[in-house]
Amino acid sequence: MDSAADPVTGAPLGYRSAGLAAMLEVFALWGSSDFITTITRDTAPGLDATSVTALTLLGRHGAMRPSVLAQKLRVGASNVSKVTRRLSEDGFVERGTDTADGRAGLLQLTGRGNEVVAGFVDAGDRMMRAIQADWTQADRDRFTELLTTFHTDALHFSMAQYRKGESS
Repeated sequence: MDSAADPVTGAPLGYRSAGLAAMLEVFALWGSSDFITTITRDTAPGLDATSVTALTLLGRHGAMRPSVLAQKLRVGASNVSKVTRRLSEDGFVERGTDTADGRAGLLQLTGRGNEVVAGFVDAGDRMMRAIQADWTQADRDRFTELLTTFHTDALHFSMAQYRKGESS
């Protein structure tokens, strides 16, 4: 590792866009197992990062088949089976039946699972308040406005790229 590399984010890759470089560093940090388990430890002590992410995905997208959850988590079927078994044993997730296909099972949050996900949201809100504690209200508002616009444009760009890939 480069001696100038930051121990948390690593060495810079030389992006010409400082904004892209900054976002990628935040994504890498916030997507790390250590960060995920640290930020959620008060809400869900003992949960590993994959379990936290699984609960978050079920909270965001609602009930889904295990195969869809595995795809979203980028893990195999056996891994998602282990994760969901633990989450079920802990009372966070339950299995239901897919009404569109009675043979297929669905994973969904229990009441306790919904409470934990609400705790994750609270933890994220506290984190953002702490990060922006020294910002003016005008700076917080402008950041939200710009990030919301970026989010919309990035989704449109991503969908266009996805459609381009499908037509190839």
